[in-house]
Amino acid sequence: MKRFLAALLALLTLCGTLTALAEDTAALDAAIEKILRRHKASCATVMAAKDGQVVYTFHYGLKDRKQKLPVDSETFFKIASVSKMVTGIRVMMLVEEGLLDLDTDISTYLGYKVVNPYYPKKPLTLRMLMSHTSSIKSSGGYSNEKNPLSAIISSEVKKQSGNFYKETPGSVYRYSNFGAGIMGSLMEAVTGRNLNDVLQDLFEPLGIEGGYYPSLLNEADVQPVFSKGGVTHISKKSLLASGVYNGEVNPEMHYRICYGRVYIRARDLLKLGIMLCQGGEVDGVRVLKEETVQLMCSSQLGKGGVTIDSPYGLCVNMMDNLVKGRIIYGHQGLLTDQVYNCYFDPESGFVFVLMGNGVNSSMRDHIAVVARNCFDPLWKAFVEESP
Repeated sequence: MKRFLAALLALLTLCGTLTALAEDTAALDAAIEKILRRHKASCATVMAAKDGQVVYTFHYGLKDRKQKLPVDSETFFKIASVSKMVTGIRVMMLVEEGLLDLDTDISTYLGYKVVNPYYPKKPLTLRMLMSHTSSIKSSGGYSNEKNPLSAIISSEVKKQSGNFYKETPGSVYRYSNFGAGIMGSLMEAVTGRNLNDVLQDLFEPLGIEGGYYPSLLNEADVQPVFSKGGVTHISKKSLLASGVYNGEVNPEMHYRICYGRVYIRARDLLKLGIMLCQGGEVDGVRVLKEETVQLMCSSQLGKGGVTIDSPYGLCVNMMDNLVKGRIIYGHQGLLTDQVYNCYFDPESGFVFVLMGNGVNSSMRDHIAVVARNCFDPLWKAFVEESP
């Protein structure tokens, strides 16, 4: 009888706990849905993890309005500049393998001399590209998709100065899609493989599907690009047609891909965030050495030729403006009506992902307001109020 009463008490306690958890989750769902509605989101996924475990998932809206398919765990998002952090992970794997070096002149890998014409004796390095201190502009010849890389930054090119700032490489922080995109050219140059195939060496051991080419993915799970309110900005057909993979190895033309064109599911981006949060390991798979992750998440000031304290380590943003008194790490991707965020805090083991397609992308203090508003209740629930 005593055993029966003890078992009954345990069951009642468990039921009470489950009911409380369900009520807490429902309250969070209501709060997140309200935030997404207020920011006119077309579709989104919000996820969180704590200590390596997924603790929250919320899907919102339709990924295909014609077929009325809801966003779900299989939905691929094009994550804009968060692609830099994903690519940066793979680049650092190549650094660990000895195929790339952070402080070697990138001319060595590209096969022609690359310099800032204002400072011809100062080498440009991978460390500078990844910390946005290379002095390379995201303008000039880069804006023409038909220009080969050597025609834009080779020291032999006349009027090359339009692609560089007048500050010494390593001495100035200037966020540069062009500079980060050159990582893709370096990946192909040192491996002799298409950069999408190189990325799969990161994805496949972790069971991740995704890449730079939507044509390789399940068509039903690829979304159009929406404007806020649900208007289709770029159709799925156009995305698939523009993202056709042919396996070509072409460092001269593939400098416009890796900085913003990764397609990935929310759960898999969360997994990569967990990996970084846990010092390079997730699900029993060691991706990077712990010291490599620490380097990615630290100031590059005084390392190599970097003489300025950039807000970026190596493709990882270090933010002191999201949680008071705390440095939060990760990356944000923003386009008109597109907001993507992956943030992690090794101190608490908390990881946050927002995938927002067709949403108000206004910012406050360099972070999208919708991301701040979604992050705050999850941080409060799983960090501030956790036992």
